[in-house]
Amino acid sequence: MLFVSRDIAGIPLNVSKSPVYMQRWFTDIAEHNDDTTKIVVTEEGKVAGSLTIVLRRNGLGMKQAYNLPWARVCGPNIPEDICKTKKTQITRQLIKQLPTDVSYFLTLSSEFDYRLFLSEGFQPALEENYTVAPDQSRLLHGSFSKMTRRHIRQAQEHLIVSTTTPQAFMQIYAADLFRRRRRPYAPLTIAHDILKEGLRRGQARIFTANRRDTGEIDAAVACLWDDTNYYYWMTTRRVQVDGENRPHQGAVKLLLWSAIQDAAARGLTFDFDGVPSGFSSKENGVTRLYAGMGGQRSIRYRVKRETGLEKSLGRLRTPIKLLITKTFGTFMTLKMNY
Repeated sequence: MLFVSRDIAGIPLNVSKSPVYMQRWFTDIAEHNDDTTKIVVTEEGKVAGSLTIVLRRNGLGMKQAYNLPWARVCGPNIPEDICKTKKTQITRQLIKQLPTDVSYFLTLSSEFDYRLFLSEGFQPALEENYTVAPDQSRLLHGSFSKMTRRHIRQAQEHLIVSTTTPQAFMQIYAADLFRRRRRPYAPLTIAHDILKEGLRRGQARIFTANRRDTGEIDAAVACLWDDTNYYYWMTTRRVQVDGENRPHQGAVKLLLWSAIQDAAARGLTFDFDGVPSGFSSKENGVTRLYAGMGGQRSIRYRVKRETGLEKSLGRLRTPIKLLITKTFGTFMTLKMNY
């Protein structure tokens, strides 16, 4: 693990006011991988602030930095009682000490951090998100799209909302990924430990949609929460194989509706936890799902700072994909989607 002298402004990891992804218990687990890098600013021999990120190399060997595994947002860890002026100073120190031979793709937890990063040369890369305030949920079902209401009603006839263990959830998640010929972007062991500790602390819940006839799990959702937000963290939907029933098309929507109601009962804002980057709202079914569930559009404070080589390759990707599409077809285009 590399330690450098730098930091970023924000809220301390060990206070409940922090986003769950920046609370001490979460980061202590998420840091358990070889790629973790902690940047610190020290004053009079003591740590005044820190920023923890993950450094990796892509398929071309270029260094890139991201949030911690399974953390949707990140930011500086600075004591809460520090004044805003001092936080700004510490944050700028951290940013200035970030290695310059790395491309950064970070989603920050607050507008305060976002503006400071922009002032230090980062570029905006805002990400779409959707939320449901707790006072909206009572009237929410009436605002669902007709398709959403129909899917939920049909799902309630065939499915029972239940729960399962963190281990069973991860096994289901891994099996569905395998059947889709995909790999998790981060170790599932870390996600398992986060979910297990979240349940122990009363900051997590697992929802499963079980078939009334066979007991099969058609879909599963894991949520985390903090003092203000209830996050739609992980989800999976069963992949049909020979000899099995087709999973119900409303399974995930039924679980989301259950989670939204649970969030409202706790007085928390349901947070859909961001829309996957790289898709426009017009072509992304995820945005249609969230909007259809009554989510109100918001943003995530995503920033980036790319090396010269990364920028050059970025400009080349589109024409290269077009050329490959014309020459070798769709299969090769997908192979080049790095």
